[in-house]
Amino acid sequence: MRLPFWLWAVIIGFVPPRLLATLDYLIVPPAGLGGYLLDTALVLSLFLVYFVYAIHFISKRMERLDDYVKQMSPDLPDSVLRIPLRLSNVLAVWVVLLLAITLLFGVPSPTAIFSEHIAVIAYFFLILASFLWVYGYSMYAIHRAGKLPLRLKPFTEDRTLGLRPFGTASLRLASIYAIFPLTWTFVELVSINVEIPGGLAITFAPIRLTDIIFSVGLILVGIVLFFLPLLSIRKRLLEAKREELSWVTPRYTTIIQGLKEQMPKTPSEGRPNQTQAMASELTMIHQIQQDIQKIQSWPFDVGVVSRLATVLVVPPILGVLARILILVFLHL
Repeated sequence: MRLPFWLWAVIIGFVPPRLLATLDYLIVPPAGLGGYLLDTALVLSLFLVYFVYAIHFISKRMERLDDYVKQMSPDLPDSVLRIPLRLSNVLAVWVVLLLAITLLFGVPSPTAIFSEHIAVIAYFFLILASFLWVYGYSMYAIHRAGKLPLRLKPFTEDRTLGLRPFGTASLRLASIYAIFPLTWTFVELVSINVEIPGGLAITFAPIRLTDIIFSVGLILVGIVLFFLPLLSIRKRLLEAKREELSWVTPRYTTIIQGLKEQMPKTPSEGRPNQTQAMASELTMIHQIQQDIQKIQSWPFDVGVVSRLATVLVVPPILGVLARILILVFLHL
């Protein structure tokens, strides 16, 4: 019997951390039942479920994008944009993460290995490494797509020449990243303490300039992660626009020169008809120029930008405003 994906996500996110935390508690007992149930492992498990879902979502999105690329250029090899989820790559990212954490916070003491749930944290970074590998490779794949010999659509059919799905895919990646500034804003907004038996204590933190700066930094990183994979696509669009203009502009210049020559001071017989024909052709060429200029420089429209702001910028700003309003009302 095949288990549904959501159940696999729950198992991967909750079972190993709880087992590892239980082993830690056998060495260092928790402070009551609340300390066992509502601990670091539970918080990390929620993030792990999100990472597993994000990995699945990104993989499916890149498979669809790969199929779209095959439709544009059937001569391309198979799986040119699919993500190779190899264990060696994930382990390499995992080791880098562990080394970075060790350099930042130092090697944990032997007495703190169990009390600080080092095994749970190591497992968390293993799943995080899988997420970072999938996320990073998907960005690379989108950037790589701009360098493939794709058969672009005519500008008369699509102002993005058929490259809009790449902008949409990059937006999806930015939407997945949006959980980080949103979570940071929430964590800095409130502090929740739960005791069993006991009660729920919620503490609102004061607003600090460093928190605002860090939140803005996370938003800027998200914006960069949205535009960075699309640079090669943008280059492709600009090259296509220049290529189309390369044959229209000389023809436009030739007609202008011809009109100048067909406008002598004394009109001759038959020349008005010729001038009218050239003027009609000039109007047609000018319209073609305008249509070519409408080729977009990026593979998205204003609607995508507004959605990016909605998922990436608006939530942290609303969180900061909520902190300000709550603190103001508490001091009234």
